[in-house]
Amino acid sequence: MSLERAPLPASPVPPRLTDGAATLTEALATLVEQFPEFPCLTLLDRRGREQSITLDALWTRARIVQTALVGHGLRPGGFALLVMPTGAELLAAYVGVMLAGGIPGLVATPSNRLADRSIYARRIGSILRDAEAQVLVCDDELVDLFASADREVLGATRLLTPSGIPPSAVLAPIHPARGETFVTVQYSSGSTGAPKGVLLTHRAVLNNVRAMRDGFGVTPADVSVNWIPLYHDMGLVGAFLLPLLSGCPSVLIPTMDFMRDPALWLWAVHRYRGTLSWAPNFAYAICASRVADAELGGLDLSSWRVALNGAEPVLAPTIVAFAARFARHGFAPQAMTPVWGLAENVAAATVHPIGAAPRVETLDRQALALRGVAEPTSAAGFATVAVGRCLPHCAVEIRADDGRVLPARAVGAVWLQSNSLFEGYHRDAAATALVLVDGWLNTGDRGYLADGDLFFIARDKDLVVIGGEKYAPHDLETVINQVEGVREGCAVVFGVLSEARGTEDIAAVAETKLTDAAALDDLRQRIRAALGAATGLGLRYVLLVPPGGIEKTTSGKLARRATRARYADAFAE
Repeated sequence: MSLERAPLPASPVPPRLTDGAATLTEALATLVEQFPEFPCLTLLDRRGREQSITLDALWTRARIVQTALVGHGLRPGGFALLVMPTGAELLAAYVGVMLAGGIPGLVATPSNRLADRSIYARRIGSILRDAEAQVLVCDDELVDLFASADREVLGATRLLTPSGIPPSAVLAPIHPARGETFVTVQYSSGSTGAPKGVLLTHRAVLNNVRAMRDGFGVTPADVSVNWIPLYHDMGLVGAFLLPLLSGCPSVLIPTMDFMRDPALWLWAVHRYRGTLSWAPNFAYAICASRVADAELGGLDLSSWRVALNGAEPVLAPTIVAFAARFARHGFAPQAMTPVWGLAENVAAATVHPIGAAPRVETLDRQALALRGVAEPTSAAGFATVAVGRCLPHCAVEIRADDGRVLPARAVGAVWLQSNSLFEGYHRDAAATALVLVDGWLNTGDRGYLADGDLFFIARDKDLVVIGGEKYAPHDLETVINQVEGVREGCAVVFGVLSEARGTEDIAAVAETKLTDAAALDDLRQRIRAALGAATGLGLRYVLLVPPGGIEKTTSGKLARRATRARYADAFAE
């Protein structure tokens, strides 16, 4: 795809216009009142069609949706679940729920990878029951999926579709909100079980948006270009609310359009002179390795000043490969900007200094596994990327299991304190109490601090533990992904408990297009040899599966636990 240049109109919004607002409702009302004709959003699809939306158009549609929601029984403090793809109706519904005083929760639409859609429907049903949702808003094509199961899915929840919302001459009054009012319930994108609902207040969301704006240096002169799904905190907050409340124009691409045509994202940056964009590491890897040269003729990425990389481990080979591939198209290596955060802190918590090249360290694997110390080495080792320094009003500590604060370069649990922490998990006080202690959040991540930078090692739940030694799965996956015949970005590693040995064995599942039995056997041997040569570790299990065999979350990230569960029989002793 090649898109002709079409720069967006300059933003008339003054910097920090909404800083006086105490709620999202007040901030949006301020923008609409002063700049109703500002085209704040452009929706672009893979056919090159675009739709421009002004602040007034978004607000007007949201007021109509709000009125319909109230008519369907949504009350202040009630939950409304939104199941729609990226588009004008999803954005209007999100704002409409907010204006009604309700709590919106955004959930992914059914994945094309899901063969049995009834499994998806049951998952939505469990969320509806847990939230006691009063309204479910979905596209027309999903109505039968939710409504045809003899009310098994919906229960007492009422169903509303955008096409079923009539124009209203009499609009419902906007419900007043306060800073401590809940404004969003953020659900994880995991592929198994009912996800926890992260409850966020107006104050927390505004605090995080303002911290990101200042930490990233966002101004109305920026142009945001994103495809990340809006049900993800990176999408909702980083790709929608951050640019909107910072007064800079924003371009949104439907997630599935990016998945089908990754070059669309790059050409959108070119077309609109984009300066700011978010993506998980896998998206940069796909663009670096799978977009054909023939698709890139004339591409200019020189406007891209902040390429945020987060939501999953940032891999050194990826940032090197992306910068090398697109340098000839104007991409500056220092634009690659690792970032770290989590939904419990709204979105981001740390960011690599803007305009500085990513910082990469190679660590001694033995020191890491045996002593939990991050010792740099000039030899081969575990390459880790700094995910930055704390945004304003954030603080990070590395703690031991007994709660002691650890010194620099000691690996431990990452604890976070900030003014944008969540209030708790919906209807799960016990889980909340486990992670939220004396104003600090146990993030569930492991990492270390060095010279003020935070380095991510692994999620606690994903660590492979062998004889007390701890290994980060994405380090081992990086080695496997470089073996010829493995589909890049489609390998997962996890531990499988061996009762006989009393510790974990290492298992790997990797996608490949190979089908010949001899070729598959050769690939297994080469994977084992590569991992042994790089790390000294042995693989007990190597399972090769066809494309689509690796479980992924709805935002495209590797789902290790779900993959392990899918192939559990293959790892039985």
